[in-house]
Amino acid sequence: MNTCISIIIPAYNIEGYIGKCLDSALNQDFPQNEIEVIVIDDGSTDETGKIIDTYAEKDSRIKVIHKKNEGVSAARNDGISIAKGKYILFFDGDDFEKQNTCTKLVEIAEKDISEAVIFGYYKYESQSNITELKPIFSKDKYEGKIEIFNSILPYFVGLSFDSVNNWIQGKKNSLYVENPALWHVLLRKDVIINNNLSFDTTLKVGEDTVFITEYISCCNKVSVCHDSFYYLVTRESSAIFRYEREPFSKLEGKKRLNIARVKLTNRIKKRSKIDITPTWSGTILMSVVEMAFLLSAKNNSINRRKRYEAFRSFADEAIVRNLVSKYNPCKSGSTIKKIPLLMVKKGHYKLLFDACTILHLFKYKFTR
Repeated sequence: MNTCISIIIPAYNIEGYIGKCLDSALNQDFPQNEIEVIVIDDGSTDETGKIIDTYAEKDSRIKVIHKKNEGVSAARNDGISIAKGKYILFFDGDDFEKQNTCTKLVEIAEKDISEAVIFGYYKYESQSNITELKPIFSKDKYEGKIEIFNSILPYFVGLSFDSVNNWIQGKKNSLYVENPALWHVLLRKDVIINNNLSFDTTLKVGEDTVFITEYISCCNKVSVCHDSFYYLVTRESSAIFRYEREPFSKLEGKKRLNIARVKLTNRIKKRSKIDITPTWSGTILMSVVEMAFLLSAKNNSINRRKRYEAFRSFADEAIVRNLVSKYNPCKSGSTIKKIPLLMVKKGHYKLLFDACTILHLFKYKFTR
């Protein structure tokens, strides 16, 4: 088989979804002998593994890896290690894709000689509740390190201080960040192999952000398709849904991601001589406010003092303190937006925590 595209699918306890995902991968209108589907059963304890094996028995294009549970990053690394395709698409096992996905994306990549194709997706809650989300980029193709580093990479890695100040001043889309998930970018395997790229297995969240940012930093041409192909199925049992609602898990995830961002920045600087720290400094600033708000919420099992200490453990990290000290607040704009950021800048953490506690009493919802 002359494989053109490898579809890599990590799967963990998704027996109700994996069949539809596999059907969408196997029923692509792309030449059948040029697709392989690599499914990594990451130690599932339900019927997921059996369902995958049943599909594999009927279709030789499916390669199955059964392993102990080590997380999505390790699963994806395992998939990459055996992939034969020139191009790689990552699916999440509970999602699905349009039938013409591979055809359209490979066509663009071949025409533009691009190392990446970014495309749109749908947020899918039900057949009657579908929201389309397209890439914000205005051009169809970006070439050269300077243009890619200035116009593509910042929208994946995070927010800059300028973005935060623009938000304070009410400028549209100031806090826009492109979804860093791998399932809406077509990748080339040779870029991954030649640059020794892999997913960080120490991260429970943010692994996509780190991987795609580093991948894009290695590209010379990036294409953008403003059509949508992928259906992101939202479900309350998903790992990311639970993570967003567990403040202490989110705290630990953000700490690990801070370290990973620094390491990522050092690797990119060594390879390209470009320091990307300014592109994500604003994310750290906003994260301090976010963690103050999340941890100040009433928690019957953890008292207020411990929640405040947990918040300070984040705010007092050297990475955080160093970047916060470099923030220069804008003088104009919304006072309401500026106040919490000024509290962070001046180190008034107790005051910020108390203010967030009061906001909870009024049922305030934290949004950017």
